[in-house]
Amino acid sequence: MTKDTIAAALSAEGLQASQDTFTIPEEREAVFLVAAPGDVMPVNKVIQVELRDKFLSLQTAKDEHFWFTYDLVLGLRVLAAQPGKGRLAGFAK
Repeated sequence: MTKDTIAAALSAEGLQASQDTFTIPEEREAVFLVAAPGDVMPVNKVIQVELRDKFLSLQTAKDEHFWFTYDLVLGLRVLAAQPGKGRLAGFAK
C-alpha cells in the first residue's frame, strides 16, 4: 500500500489526522496486515498510525511500536464502533 492509500482508507472511516498521525478511538479497532517472510502478520489493536515519508509507525493498545515500509503493508481492517447495549447493572429498570 502507499501512504496516500492508507491515509485515504483511514479518512474514509471518519478518522482525522493531526500532522499525518491518525488516532483510533477506544471504541474502534484497527488491524494492519503486514507481509512477513512466507506469512502474513496481523498487527492487532492499533491505536495510533503515524505516516512518515518512507515508513509508517504503528502503536498498539499494549504500547508496542512497529515500524514498516509502505510496501510491506498488505491491508488494514477498521471495525465499526459497537453500539451501547443500553442495559443497566443491578436491578434498575
